[in-house]
Amino acid sequence: MRNNNKLKFPKLRWCAASVSITCSIIQATAIIKLQWIAWIFLMLSVLMWSYISYIDKDRARLTQQIIFLSLSIIAIYNWFQHR
Repeated sequence: MRNNNKLKFPKLRWCAASVSITCSIIQATAIIKLQWIAWIFLMLSVLMWSYISYIDKDRARLTQQIIFLSLSIIAIYNWFQHR
């Protein structure tokens, strides 16, 4: 069954993808002072992807994004605790 809502937010999809890629590059540089900034922007990207998944009624991807968001919050908390 084809979901016709998938092209409803093409600009939001590209924005979320761009934020994810940029943050992945920041994390790959291993500059410790920027790690928390990358995690926060990744959380923003996850929120965008979660909204898109909710609109698309894609429960599997939505569940994955919610778990990733939870782990991101834990990662930021741990980063500030052990800094």
